[in-house]
Formats: sequence, structure tokens, C-alpha cells
Amino acid sequence: MTKSELEDLLRRAGKIARDQDFFLIGSQALRGISPVIPRDFPKTYEADLYPRRYPQAWGLLRTELGNTSTFFKRRGYYLDCVDPGLATLPDGWTERLIPFRTPRTGGVTAWCLEPHDLFASKLSAWRSKDEDFLAAMLRHKFAKPEIVRRRIAELPVSNSHRPKLFENLNKLVREFQLQKNFPAKEKIKCPPP
Repeated sequence: MTKSELEDLLRRAGKIARDQDFFLIGSQALRGISPVIPRDFPKTYEADLYPRRYPQAWGLLRTELGNTSTFFKRRGYYLDCVDPGLATLPDGWTERLIPFRTPRTGGVTAWCLEPHDLFASKLSAWRSKDEDFLAAMLRHKFAKPEIVRRRIAELPVSNSHRPKLFENLNKLVREFQLQKNFPAKEKIKCPPP
């Protein structure tokens, strides 16, 4: 999804929901700190938005702008109404939200997850698409491992699950360090047998 597509989606969502404020909790939340998302990030066609003041509008938003809508069929991108209550987010995340609003959003603001909160949430979900996204966040310095470690400690997860989150973070950091030391463009020559 491009910045202009997100702006269009926000403007339309604002009119439909009669709401000027939305939570933006998925990968597009990086728009809060960077209008340009590097090309090597996994591609996405949806924005995970949720009306901040009028949550009862989610059904209408899904019908008009969701993945089965005429809008999606015509435009190729869509709104996914994701309730922040369903995501695993660190304590205090609402105090760290970052506003995204441009002249093209028609006065609508997307309240984006702070990158370390986004990282911790995706780390908790740990789907293959999240793993690729998190690796790209590290590669482009959108997140610092030491801050992510603090956010993991603030997640509302069981003490038995928390070590797995630290393990997954450490795995990503190790892979990132290897890529820094041996970029994919370098060919490593093996000696003949």
C-alpha cells in the first residue's frame, strides 16, 4: 500500500464512519514515522484501521471498504477493521501513539502504533509475514532491540510465553547481524573439495 492509497482510505473511512480519528495498528503504522516505506518490506494491500470514537461503524466500513467490497475490486487495497483489543500490545501503548495526517486525509488522523509497540505486537503474533516484516524493521533501523526487549516485558502474556518472544527477537537479531557481516550480494567462495 502506498502513502497516497492510505490517505485515500483514511479520507473515505472518515466520511463513512463520521469519525476523524482511527487506530492504525498494522504494518502501515510505520507511516507515522516514515512517509516512505522501503521497497524491500513485505507488500501489503490492507490497512488495519479501527474507528477511535465510533467503533460501531466497523461493520459499515468493512462492507464499503473491506476485502470483499467493490472498492477493493476496483482499487486493489482495502481496510481491515481490527479492534486493538484483539492485538497483543504492550502496556502504555496508547500514550505512545503517533499521529499520521496529511492534507490528503481530509482532516482524518490515523493514530499509529509506535514502532517498538508494533514490533512487540508482531513478535507476539509471529506469523511468517510478521517475521519478514520484523527483519525489515531491524534492517532499516525502525526498531532498536533493547527497546523491544522492554516492550516484551510490558506485554500482557503469560510468563511461560515471554521467553519464546525473547528467543524469537534474539533469532531475528542474530540473522540481522549475519546479513550485516555477509550481505546477500557478496558471493562466498567455498574451497574445492
